[in-house]
Amino acid sequence: MTIEQITVFGGSGFVGRAIVQALAREGYMIRVAVRRIGEANGVKGFGDVGQITLMQANLRMPKSVDWAIRGSDAVVNAAGIPYQRGRQTYKAVHAEGARTIAETARAAGIERLVHISGIGADNRSSRNAYIQSKVAAEDAVVAAFASATILRPSVVFGPGDALFTRLASMASTAPFLPLVGDGSAKVQPVFSGDVGRAVVAVLKQPQTAHTVFELGGPRVYTYRELAELVLLMTDRRKPIVGIPAGLMKVGGFFAQQIARFGLVPPITADQVELMVHDNIVRPGANTLATLGLSATSPDAILPTYLDRFRTGGRYNQHAPA
Repeated sequence: MTIEQITVFGGSGFVGRAIVQALAREGYMIRVAVRRIGEANGVKGFGDVGQITLMQANLRMPKSVDWAIRGSDAVVNAAGIPYQRGRQTYKAVHAEGARTIAETARAAGIERLVHISGIGADNRSSRNAYIQSKVAAEDAVVAAFASATILRPSVVFGPGDALFTRLASMASTAPFLPLVGDGSAKVQPVFSGDVGRAVVAVLKQPQTAHTVFELGGPRVYTYRELAELVLLMTDRRKPIVGIPAGLMKVGGFFAQQIARFGLVPPITADQVELMVHDNIVRPGANTLATLGLSATSPDAILPTYLDRFRTGGRYNQHAPA
């Protein structure tokens, strides 16, 4: 089967944009299916005129999902939310949304479905609501579309990310850089561009159907080491202070309440819980290397978007390059 047109759900999000950009470079015709088209206008700039089409689709409305899929050769589900607000719950978006996409894709005769999940999404013992929804999403996808390919990235970084940009912002304004607990949990940050390249590679390799890949960067860090890296990149001299996870969860719970008013919570209790557990590729897992791809180091990318947080500003020549 020759893949020419692809529908990407969640294509205006952080990871979704990287996927759309990677697909556009390969010349695919792309439908970007999003809930709010106005927030996705910039995505069209990733392709040539007419190459990328925006479509309104709400995962809670199966007919709109069907309309976005019909006529495509493959579907990528990159829809996800970092916190819950109103009807946009983990269950509605992650679990039921994934089910709707998978069932609709199967009914439409789609041959390839790529589902973006996350490392740890097979942890059925987790009490974290976010992880539970990711587990349910994978179960729904496999049940409805047995040949789907599942990609589980570790923490994804790149311009506009939630991890390094947040740390750099705190390093430039706060008297100290806070960590969840002692910062000893391990993480393997993967570049957003590498996730996009992985989607392209999967779609070009039919043998990757009905397979799970875990995507991580070239190095495993502790969260404390990431904090030290951010301080180095931004030329800051700030103490790194560990805050008990229990206290952070309480703060995260109350912080999430502001989402009711349309504001973005700085951190949630679920996010705190994620940061006390390792998030790394397991030995023996299919990886970027399995797809013939090399992982990009944070050292090569961070200076391109953290430089604005440097002491003295972006053009301070004394800051590390």
